[in-house]
Amino acid sequence: MSNVNFSGASLICAMFSRANLEGAIMRGCNFEDGRTGQGAVFEGANLKGAQLEDSNLSRANLRVASLREANLRNCNLRLAVLAGADAQDANLENCNMDKVNLRGANLVGAKFHGATPVHSSAFMH
Repeated sequence: MSNVNFSGASLICAMFSRANLEGAIMRGCNFEDGRTGQGAVFEGANLKGAQLEDSNLSRANLRVASLREANLRNCNLRLAVLAGADAQDANLENCNMDKVNLRGANLVGAKFHGATPVHSSAFMH
């Protein structure tokens, strides 16, 4: 599924575990079910270079996903799990990062300008 375009789609609770979504365009997507509070699952997915800006990834499971060079600018990542994810050189500017789990994530070169709040579970333990 690399280089697919899901822009603007409602992908509530989508299951993309271990999917190859390299270079995928998913701008402005909603991945969270507001009624149940469940998010999409991208565990172990390849999202290298993916375009996810302006998407709602609240409560998403991005554990051990590859987010290298991915663009997540202006995303809602509230309560998302990025534990063990490879987010090297990812753009996380202006993201809502309230209670994001970044434990063990590779954040080398990642951009966080304007992201709020600065704290996450990775830094609180």
